[in-house]
Amino acid sequence: MVERIKSFVNEKSVLAWNKIRDFKNNINALGTIEVVLLIAILVALALLFKTFITKYAGSMFEKIESKTGEALSDW
Repeated sequence: MVERIKSFVNEKSVLAWNKIRDFKNNINALGTIEVVLLIAILVALALLFKTFITKYAGSMFEKIESKTGEALSDW
């Protein structure tokens, strides 16, 4: 009976160490998941604020174009 208990405890401890080892090896995958989630959030925000971003970028390019035209006409 004592041998059976020792065998059972040994088997469970080996399983526990294997699970710890597997968890330690899978921690590297968490970085990939975090990057994918961040990209998904950024894409969602870009889609949410699409009209604002396009209007803002358009006004910036218009200002750049007008300032460039002024600078070149003076030259």
